[in-house]
Order: sequence, then C-alpha cells, then structure tokens
Amino acid sequence: MLKHFLKYEYQLLASWRTVIPLFVLALILLLSSLLSLWSGSNDHLRDNELAKHLASSSMSSTLPALFFAMWLIQMVSHLCTTGYYSSLLYFGSSRARLFIYCQVQLLAYLVLFLLISYIANSIASLFFGVFPWQLLSALNLNSLLSYCLFLYAIGNVALLIGLFKPGHLIVLPFFFYWLMESWLVSLLVRKFESDYFRMAPLAGFKAIVGNAVLSPPMLLVIGLYLTAILFLIQRTIFYKNFR
Repeated sequence: MLKHFLKYEYQLLASWRTVIPLFVLALILLLSSLLSLWSGSNDHLRDNELAKHLASSSMSSTLPALFFAMWLIQMVSHLCTTGYYSSLLYFGSSRARLFIYCQVQLLAYLVLFLLISYIANSIASLFFGVFPWQLLSALNLNSLLSYCLFLYAIGNVALLIGLFKPGHLIVLPFFFYWLMESWLVSLLVRKFESDYFRMAPLAGFKAIVGNAVLSPPMLLVIGLYLTAILFLIQRTIFYKNFR
C-alpha cells in the first residue's frame, strides 16, 4: 500500500497540473535571483561576495514563501477534491496517521521548494560569474534553519486552508490578506512606533527570517500561533468528512 501511494505521489508531481505551477514558481524565483544579483553587482560585488549577497537575500526574503504557500494550498485542495486523503482512510489509515502524513508531505514539498530555489539561484548566478558551489559555501546554516522554520510555519497555514476550505480560488483571499496585513502592520508600526503590531499572525512568522534576534514575547507569540495552527489542522482532519 505504501508503494502504491508513493507511486501516486510521484505521478502527481510529474503530471502537467503540477509541473506547470512548479515551472512558474521556478521562473519567479529565477527573476528574484536575477534582481538580487543585479543589485549586488551594481554595488561592485564580485565572486564570493556576490554569492554571499545572493545567499543572504534569498534566506531573508519572505515573498517567495507567499508563492510557496499559494502552490501548497492548490496542491492540498486538489488532493482533497480528488479523494486522495479519503482513499488513505478507506485503505485503513487512521486520522491520526493522516495528520502525520500531511506533516511529512509538507516537509517533502518544503525540500522540493528549497531545491527549486537553489537551482534558480544557480542558473541566475552563472550570468554574473558565480558558480553553484560558491552559493553553497556562502550559505549560513543558521539563516537556512530559520528560513526552513519560516516555510514550515507558512506551509502549515496553507495546509490548514487547503484542508478546511478546498478550492483553487481560496488562494485569492489568502493573497489579499498577505498584502493587506503587510501594508497595515507597516503603517501601524510607523505611525505608533511600536513593534507590538509585528505580532500579527503572518508578520510574526516573517520575523523568524533575517538576522534579528527574536525577543522572548515574540518567540512565545510565534510558538502559540504555530501550536494553534497544528491543533486546528488536527481537529480539521479528525472531524472533516473527506469525500
């Protein structure tokens, strides 16, 4: 049975319905890398310094996570509407195992996204005389870990949305909320000169990336948000009527 579902997962990722969105995602990441390299070259950065600039900007940018979350919402919605999750339950998997499976699936998609991001960075860097191995040597492991935690948190938000309200158009409210919250938090922080507004849900997760040291209250807020989202995912899986 495990072999059957692994085969289905491979067929799903290899289908044109998945390949095309992944290709678009790769183009977006490629464009972002080119802009970052162009900015660094204008500052007269070369070779290893330019590689460090690209690695740092890639690990501190939150915009690619938006497209990762939108793609993940569509993937989970597709699996719900096609009856994939219900088939897992039909063939004997418990809802508790389904919750664990969704988390493993999220981690697999996270690794896939990082791989696509690295390939896009490598292709873009060749146009500026930077080689792929220089990007690896310039990578900061702490920044990579922070970025992975950020993607995991945002990925769980996307997973919850896809499970709770399956549908391809659901990405639009998520997209507008992302933009509106970013704009509103930035406006309130400038107007009232207070960082408490950065504790908004998505803004709190965005604080994970970058070089800033998180304060204990912010760590507590992020932990509470992530715990609440995981709890809601578990409740959704336990009580959802999969068809």
